[in-house]
Amino acid sequence: MKRFLLLVIGLSIAARLLGQLDVRVTLPQDQYLPGESIEAAVRISNFSGRKINFGANPGWIRFNVEATEGFIVNRISEIQESGEFDLESSTRGTIRYDIQPHFDLSRPGRYRVTAIVRLSDTDEYASTAVHFEVFRGTRLWEREFGVVDNTGAALRRKFLLQQTTNLKDVRLYVRVTDEAETATIKVLLLGNTVSFSRPACAVDRKSQLHVLHQINADTYRYHLIGPDGALVFRHSYEFTERRPQLRVNEGGDVAVIGGARKRSANDLPQEAKTDVPSIKPDEASVTNSPPK
Repeated sequence: MKRFLLLVIGLSIAARLLGQLDVRVTLPQDQYLPGESIEAAVRISNFSGRKINFGANPGWIRFNVEATEGFIVNRISEIQESGEFDLESSTRGTIRYDIQPHFDLSRPGRYRVTAIVRLSDTDEYASTAVHFEVFRGTRLWEREFGVVDNTGAALRRKFLLQQTTNLKDVRLYVRVTDEAETATIKVLLLGNTVSFSRPACAVDRKSQLHVLHQINADTYRYHLIGPDGALVFRHSYEFTERRPQLRVNEGGDVAVIGGARKRSANDLPQEAKTDVPSIKPDEASVTNSPPK
């Protein structure tokens, strides 16, 4: 989904020599899984000496995405624009769009994205291209599950836990796909993880995914994810006399036992009134299923 943030910052008068507009595009990271949101931030600097109105004319901003390896990137749809706004002279604004739904980026490879801002039919400004990579990642775990859609029809979906490594940065993702993995419903970044400890996963009786993974020497992070890929909540746990573990009872309820709950700024929701469900250890069985 697009987000719009207009930041007004004073610019040097000498910078006007660069032209009426300076357009730059940035990405928050340079590696993505297929189906993961790619939020492009377009910064527009106004050196024209006058106030400029943006968004009144359709197609005032567009993106070009190309593959660096020679294959054609199909455009699926046009960017939905943000509405009108004004940018005073010697100020700049930043507008953000998720470009992933608008281009076919399912094929692993290297890509480059360019933003073009159009003031008129003969006055366009293009950013320098920014490169990124789409790749599969390492599959750690998977599990099929059933859901019922809004019409009451039963559907089969799949949770996949995947890991990516960029230098020393190890990230953990959950993908929700259809049963055949031909369509990606949601990609959710769980955050950094350690390479020496395998995450624990379990699906409960409500078709919700529970993931517990270690993020440093003594801290674990726990996520509850809905069947549509939405993050329900996220908690942190400290290693104490017993390390945190996932457990499931005979009724299909999943909880964390061991360790101690650690309040964190990363918790979701931030002020949870109740903790995760608790079950007795003697009712539990380990659910850290091996990968298929």
